[in-house]
Amino acid sequence: MKKRYLVSGILLIILVIGAIGFVVRVVYAAPPLPPSSVAPNQLEVVSDNHYRLGNSWLKKSKHGNWESYIEGSAYDRGKTIGILHQQLIQDQEQVFVDEINNNVSSWFLRKTLMMGIAWFNRDLDQYIPLEYRQEIYGVSEYFADEYDYIGPKYNRIINYHAAHDIGHAVQNMHLVGCTSVGMWHFSDTAQFMRSGRNFDFYFGDEFAKNKIVLFCNPDEGYKYLSVTWGGFCGVVSGMNEHGLSITLNSAISEIPTQSGTPVSIIARDILQYAQTIAEAQAIADRYDSFVSELFTISSLQDRQMAVIEKSPERTGLYVPPSDTLIVTNHYQSPELKNLPLNLEHMNASESVDRYTRAQELSSRMESCAPVPLAALLRNQAGIHDKDLGLGNPKAINQLLAHHAVIFDNVQRRVWVSNYPFQENTFDAYDLSHFERWTQDDVSVTIDSLEIAPDPFYLSEGFQTFKRFKQLKEQVIHATNQELPLTPKLVEEFVASNPQYYETYRLLGNYFAVQNKSQLAIDYYKQGLAKDIAYTEDRDYMIEQIKLLSE
Repeated sequence: MKKRYLVSGILLIILVIGAIGFVVRVVYAAPPLPPSSVAPNQLEVVSDNHYRLGNSWLKKSKHGNWESYIEGSAYDRGKTIGILHQQLIQDQEQVFVDEINNNVSSWFLRKTLMMGIAWFNRDLDQYIPLEYRQEIYGVSEYFADEYDYIGPKYNRIINYHAAHDIGHAVQNMHLVGCTSVGMWHFSDTAQFMRSGRNFDFYFGDEFAKNKIVLFCNPDEGYKYLSVTWGGFCGVVSGMNEHGLSITLNSAISEIPTQSGTPVSIIARDILQYAQTIAEAQAIADRYDSFVSELFTISSLQDRQMAVIEKSPERTGLYVPPSDTLIVTNHYQSPELKNLPLNLEHMNASESVDRYTRAQELSSRMESCAPVPLAALLRNQAGIHDKDLGLGNPKAINQLLAHHAVIFDNVQRRVWVSNYPFQENTFDAYDLSHFERWTQDDVSVTIDSLEIAPDPFYLSEGFQTFKRFKQLKEQVIHATNQELPLTPKLVEEFVASNPQYYETYRLLGNYFAVQNKSQLAIDYYKQGLAKDIAYTEDRDYMIEQIKLLSE
C-alpha cells in the first residue's frame, strides 16, 4: 500500500475527528446571549421546498441549489438559520459523520484521536468574535440529538468550522486545490472587474449536493451574498453590497501546533465589514490563524484586486503588476514567496501547473465576460492543451469542486454553479436590487443571465467519468481487502480513464498486494509515462518498481 495513503489515512482521521471535536473534558461555555423572540412555531411552510420565518426565507432553485435570505441580530440570525435550515443542517452532519465512519472504521482509533484533538481545540471558541459565536450558538440549538454522543451541539459546530482549516493544513491529502482568475479595467470607454473561482474542497459527493446561496442582511456591517452549506457560518466565497468580493485558496501549512481563528471566520469578518483592500488587511491582521491561507480580494472602491497572504507567523500582500490576477495554492507576495516551504510546495505539487494553465487560458480570452470565465473554470486540459485524463489535479477543473462562483463587482452580480462541480447551470444573482431578496414570492435569480451547463456534462464522457469513479472505489476496496478483480473489470477501469496516471498507480497497488509483481511493475511504468501531479506520486511508483524488482 502506498505510503502516502497510509499517512493520508492518519491525517484524514485527524482532519475529520478534529472537525467533529469530540469533547471528553472540554465543553465550550455558551456566549452571552441577548433575548430573542425567534421561535420554531413561527416557521411557515409556503410550499414544497419553500419556507418562511418572519422576513427570512429558504427555498430551492429550479436547478437544485438552495437560496436563503436571513436578517437580524447575531443570535436572531443564528436561530433563524437553525429553524429554516434545520433539515439541511442535520443532513449535512449525517453526511459528514458517515464519511468519517467510511474512512475510519476503527472505533478505538477514532476515540484515541478525538481526545487529542479535543485538547488541541480546547479554546477554539475564544478565537471567534462574540458576534459570530452568538450566531453559531443560535444555529447549534437546532442540531440533531442523534450525534450528542460526539459532543455538545455548540462544541460540534464550533469545531466543524475548523475542519476546513485542518483540511488545508494536511495538503498532502490533496483535499484542496482551488484556482481563481480575475481581470479588471477602468477607463472612459470600459469599466469591468470580474473574477471566477473553483472551490475544490472535496469531502465526498454527498457533501456538495446541498449548497446554499445565502443573502445575509445583518443588523451591523454590510449585506452580503455567500455560497455555503448547512450549519456553516463562515465564508469561503462571497460578495458584499459595496462590490468587495472574497475567496479563499489554501496555502501550504505545517501541521498546526496550536489553535487559532478559522480562516472562514476571518473571511466572514472581512466580507461583512470591509469595503477596501486596506480595510480587509486590517481585519485580517487582527487575527491569529493556525493555518496558511490566501484571501483573494476584489475591491470595487479601490478598482483593484489583491491577495492577502496569511500564515500563522506573518502576513503578506500581493498586488499584481498588471490587470490580471491568478491565484492557485502558492504564495506570490514579497514577504512569503521565497519561504522554503513555499518553494518546496511549488516544486512538488500541481499549483504552478494550474497557475500556468490559467495564464494560458486567460491570455486567449477575447473578453472577461461571465461565459468565457465559466469556460476557463471548466477546462480540463493541461499546459499546451495536453490531455491529462479526467480528474487530474493539474487541471483547473478537477471534477470535484464543491462549487464554482463568478463575480462581477461593477454590476454587483454573482453566478453560482449547481451540483455537480462547475458542470451544471450557473444561476445569476444581482446584489444591487436588494428588494428582490426581501420578497420570497419572486425569483431572485436572473434567468436571462444564467450560464448553460458545460457540454461535457451532457456528453457520454461525463457518464464515463462517473463509471471511472465507481470502478476506482472497487479497485481500492479490492486492494485494501486483498480481494480478486476480474480481468474484464481491470480492462474497463483502464478504458474509463486511460490518460490519467492515477488509473495505473491504483492498478499497480492492486497487483502488488496480489503478489503479481510483473503486472504491478508494468502498470507503474505506464503511470510514470503520464502527466503526474505530485512528485511524491512519481517517487512512490519508482520506489515500488525497485522493491518489486528485487
